[in-house]
This record gives sequence, structure tokens and C-alpha cells, in this order.
Amino acid sequence: IDSSPQHHGVVLKLHIPLLYSILPEFLQRFVLSWSFLSFLAPTWKQRHLVLCGSYLYKFQDRSSSVPKGCPFEVEGVNVNIVHIGDVPQFCGGLPPGYNAMFSVSTLRRNHFYAVLDSEEAMLWVRSLQEARQEAIKRKMGHAANMPYPNSWKYFDSLGNSLVQSKFRIRDKMEEFRLREMEMTNFAEAGPLPGAYHG
Repeated sequence: IDSSPQHHGVVLKLHIPLLYSILPEFLQRFVLSWSFLSFLAPTWKQRHLVLCGSYLYKFQDRSSSVPKGCPFEVEGVNVNIVHIGDVPQFCGGLPPGYNAMFSVSTLRRNHFYAVLDSEEAMLWVRSLQEARQEAIKRKMGHAANMPYPNSWKYFDSLGNSLVQSKFRIRDKMEEFRLREMEMTNFAEAGPLPGAYHG
């Protein structure tokens, strides 16, 4: 926040457990209706979002010094207001005191955030859309005459290193999974046939 971000504020993020997301809709309704299964149900978690430079950072709270998860590169996101009639049924509606929602969509999934009112949701959407346009202009070299703070360049380099770290971890996991599959196939093939030494 000391670096004058484009926008920042407290939101509630909709956290959807993986198991819940793969359940059929009738089982999702069952989970929502029984309190002893609440650990499987979607929950709202407070986050502090900071839009700075080319990245949207998510922090646990305002005093956190380390981002929660990988930041979103604003160039690759789509942002939309979620109208009250379009609020996903699986989330059980908006939390008390929150009257609006917006979504940040990446290539892999949608992230839902609840805010106090529709003005705040619109402010987030506009800020993210403007940041996206500016990031695209900078990347294409069309923003030479637009000032870009040095602190934002620093945060962009940090955001980029976090994103690259995520990709390296994903690649290592994929490499490990492929190696595991090869070893399983090798073990299932049984002993190697005897070689002919003529």
C-alpha cells in the first residue's frame, strides 16, 4: 500500500472445496442443508486485494506481508459484475452485510468476491479493466509517454517471479507424475525376457 496501488480493499472470497465442486448438484444441495457436512460447503474468506502495476495481489489481511497464492496477471483476466440473479446457487447467496459480487476469471477458473455494495464492485471492475488495458499497451510498446512508477516496476518483478515459481512447481509436479506413471507401467510389465546371446 505504500507504493500507491491503483486500488486496494477488503473483500470476501468464495472458497469452494475441490470435493464439493465435483459433486452433482443434488449432492451439493444435500451438503448445504446438513450442518455436520459444513466442512465440505463453500465458505467466504476475508482477503485484502491490492491492484498494483500489472498484478492483482491477494493477502490474508491488511497486515500480511506475503501474498496468499499466486497473483493474477491483469493482462490475462476477465472481470465482471455478478448480478444478484446470477449469484451461483452453490454459494448459498451473499454473506450478511455484502450486497454485490464481482468475478475475476482466469484461464483455469472463476474467482468470486463479495463487496459491500454495487459501487465498490463497479470500482473493482473498472480498475482491473483499466489496469489490463495499460498492461497490454506497455507490453506492445504503446505506452512510452505514460509514466510508470518505479515501485510498480519492482512489484511487477516480484509478481512475475511468483508466477514463474508457480509454473516451475506445476512443471515439476507434472514431471513427477509422468515418472511415476512410467515406473508403474514398468513394474506392471513383469520381468524382462531373457536376452539371446548367440
